[in-house]
Amino acid sequence: MVGQILLFLAALVVSLLITFPVLWGLNTFKLFQVIRPEGPRSHIEKSHTPTMAGIGFVLSIIILCLVFINYDFDPQYLALIFLILGFAAIGLTDDLLKVLRQQNLGLNFWQKIILQTVLASVFSLFLLWLGHNQDVGGFLMLIGFSNPFLYFLLSVFMIVGTANATNLTDGLNGLLAGTAGIAFLAFALLSLKLGIYEASSFCLIASGAVFAFLYFNFPKARAFMGDVGSLSIGAALAGIAIIIHQELVLIIIGAVFVAEALSVILQVIAFKFFKKRIFKMSPLHHHFELMGYSETKIVIGFWIVAAILGLIGVFL
Repeated sequence: MVGQILLFLAALVVSLLITFPVLWGLNTFKLFQVIRPEGPRSHIEKSHTPTMAGIGFVLSIIILCLVFINYDFDPQYLALIFLILGFAAIGLTDDLLKVLRQQNLGLNFWQKIILQTVLASVFSLFLLWLGHNQDVGGFLMLIGFSNPFLYFLLSVFMIVGTANATNLTDGLNGLLAGTAGIAFLAFALLSLKLGIYEASSFCLIASGAVFAFLYFNFPKARAFMGDVGSLSIGAALAGIAIIIHQELVLIIIGAVFVAEALSVILQVIAFKFFKKRIFKMSPLHHHFELMGYSETKIVIGFWIVAAILGLIGVFL
């Protein structure tokens, strides 16, 4: 247990040390966030905040995982690193295009979805090659998801869906970093409970690295993680849930992200077919903003909900 705590703390420190020079570079080259004009007016003042600082915790996760995880016995974690790097690259491309164009328009929807699907497919096919689908248990086994084709579809959907859900969640200072850090910590505890120690190590590294980002992002944002951070977080969460065969538990531990994504989907459907809005603005966190709640109160409220859901996911 002491070793696990030290691993978490090491990830936190390394992430801080790497993010400082990353932030210096972003400020030097004036790589600032482009704010959506249709977003809350209170966000306009954030327009000169550096973006893409998620590079810091992504690099920290990669470096520490390469050092502390044994890929000879667990090659699926090498595939997970590939998945994280791939989604980070998509996010970085999207971020850079937004900065260069000076508008909130990077890669279009289909470009992002196709690239994400290709990466998720490669990861999923590698796990199928390892025979990962044969270890599916519980409800998923009962409804036939040990079938390689069905398991492939499920894993690709999980990865792409979770990555975009965390991307939508990244809209308030500290919101995604806090809720994702809690989710990784919950998966670390769950992995320990299941006796999957490599998975626990990965989750503690990811949790520590992402929590460190709060120093730069909460309560006042000195940096935004950008899509490079938010997409890679979602891919990592889905990937580890698949590796330890806790696919359905991801819905519980990641329910905050699910709610954020559903709020957008429901808002689009309601407006398209009924010309009405369910929420004042989506994603869900903006709805609470327009109700008059302060950004800090919303974020802390979401953290509390995430912590409760994490405990439910671990001890269910």
